[in-house]
Amino acid sequence: MVVTFRKTVRDLVFSNRQLAKLYYSVSFSQPVLPHWVGADYYRTKSSWELQPHLCPCDIELNEYLQKYSIQDQSIFHFGTGSHHIVGLENQKLEKPNEIFAITASIPEHEEYISLCRKNRQLAKFYKVICTDIYTLTARSLPMLDVASLFHLGEFYMPEEAPFVHHDDASLVDLFLSKLNPHGKILFYTKSVGWGKAEEVIKLFTAQGKIKKIEEYKNLLVYSKHD
Repeated sequence: MVVTFRKTVRDLVFSNRQLAKLYYSVSFSQPVLPHWVGADYYRTKSSWELQPHLCPCDIELNEYLQKYSIQDQSIFHFGTGSHHIVGLENQKLEKPNEIFAITASIPEHEEYISLCRKNRQLAKFYKVICTDIYTLTARSLPMLDVASLFHLGEFYMPEEAPFVHHDDASLVDLFLSKLNPHGKILFYTKSVGWGKAEEVIKLFTAQGKIKKIEEYKNLLVYSKHD
């Protein structure tokens, strides 16, 4: 009942950014989507702690990497959370992956810096930049073996178009162009932006750009079509 009430309140206030900001300022929730509160408010206020019951995607990614003994590879991770669990678990591997991660949240990036000051080994294989993912270009990315685009559909805002290079579809195109042979691109079906992400995935599948390899819990795994 409480969860249903909170969802109803959120649905009412998210249509008005001022109300959305007020809602978040007096609740224990943090902004999830910049669409609701505006890009600047999101960047400065949002911070996602590890909440497996609400968003298990990073835990499932770690499980997937462990299941297939994926080590010593190049990984891109979209959306670190303030927990940075992907980087912290990677550090425990015999041969850690090289992880290039991104967050649009200043508090999440500040937490990364704090963790690295306490644990200097963390940054050795886990690098996090703080910027809008839609500003990335082919020249700013390495070649990749795995790309997690769990939050596709959550962050693109047409009003931000003059300041970025991509929308959701062209962003997927970008990462497909950076996949090594046999590389994998992963999506998260419980994302709050899944409706938009699913449209892109269906379009790319129909166009023969990608093919589905498997499912792992709430993750969909694709590769470039041969």
